[in-house]
Amino acid sequence: MDISVLIVMYNSAGQISACLESLFQQVGVAFEVIVVDNASADDSLAQCQKFSLARVIASPENLGFGRGNNLAFAASSGRYIYLLNPDARLVGTDALAELCRAMDASPRWGMAGTLVQSSDGHQESPPATDYSGQRHVTADFSKLPGQIAWILGASMVIRRDLYAQLGGFDPDFFLYSEETDLCLRVRKAGHEIGQILTVVVEHIGGASEDNRDPYQSSARKLQGLILFRKKHYPPLDCVRLAKRDLRRARFRAAWNGLLASFQPPRSKAWQKSRVYRAIADVSRQYLRAPQ
Repeated sequence: MDISVLIVMYNSAGQISACLESLFQQVGVAFEVIVVDNASADDSLAQCQKFSLARVIASPENLGFGRGNNLAFAASSGRYIYLLNPDARLVGTDALAELCRAMDASPRWGMAGTLVQSSDGHQESPPATDYSGQRHVTADFSKLPGQIAWILGASMVIRRDLYAQLGGFDPDFFLYSEETDLCLRVRKAGHEIGQILTVVVEHIGGASEDNRDPYQSSARKLQGLILFRKKHYPPLDCVRLAKRDLRRARFRAAWNGLLASFQPPRSKAWQKSRVYRAIADVSRQYLRAPQ
C-alpha cells in the first residue's frame, strides 16, 4: 500500500461525500481510505456508506482530531500517511500519486503540506515559519531542520515509520495546536517539513458561523495553545505569555464590547468582544492554577 488516507469527521454530512469522491477518482497509486467518525449526530455515517471502498470506524465518543487520527493509523498499512479534513477535496486525479513521488524525491522531509485554497482560489494558511509567541520566549529553535515550522493539519503527509516513532498525535490535545505540536516533534526528531505545491486541496467549507457565539471555539483554541506552550516553552515564558494575553484581551474585550453596544445584535464588534473575553478568561484560569 503506497499511501493511507486518514479522515476524522464530526457532523460532516454536508462535506464528506465531495471529499470521498475526490479520493476515489485518484489513479496511479495504491491507496486506502480510513474514516473515523467521532460520534456524529447527523447522517455522516450514512453518507460514507455510499462509498463501499472506504473503511469506516465509528467511535462511540468524540475522540478529537489527534486521537481520531491515531485510531485510524492503527488500522492503516500505507508507507505514507495522508491526513485530510472531511471538508476538503483533492483537485485532479494525480494528487495522491504526486504526494508519494514528492516524498520519495525528498528524503530529508519527514512530513509535508500541500497547497490548500478556498473555492475562489485564494491560498489558506500558508506554512508558518515560527511558533506562536516564539519571539517572546527564551527557547532556541534556530537549530531545528528546515525553514517551515508547522503546516495546516487539514492536508499533511507523513512517513509511516516517523508517525509510529513519534507515537502520532499527543492524546492530551483534543482540538487545536495538535498539528503544531506534531510538526515541532518531527523537526526535533531531525526531519524537515516540506510543502508540495503541485498538490492542490480545495476547502469545501460548511455552514457560516458568522452568527454564532465564538466564545467556546476561542477558548478551546487558547487551551490547545497553552498546552503546546507548556510542552515546549520554559515555564516562566508560559506565564509571561499568559499575562501578555490577559492584558491585551482585557482591553480589546472592553473596547469591542463598548462598540457593540452601539451596533446591531451579534455584530462584528460583539463577536470580537466574545473572542477576547474567552482569551481573558482562559488566561486568567491558567495563571490562577498551580504552575
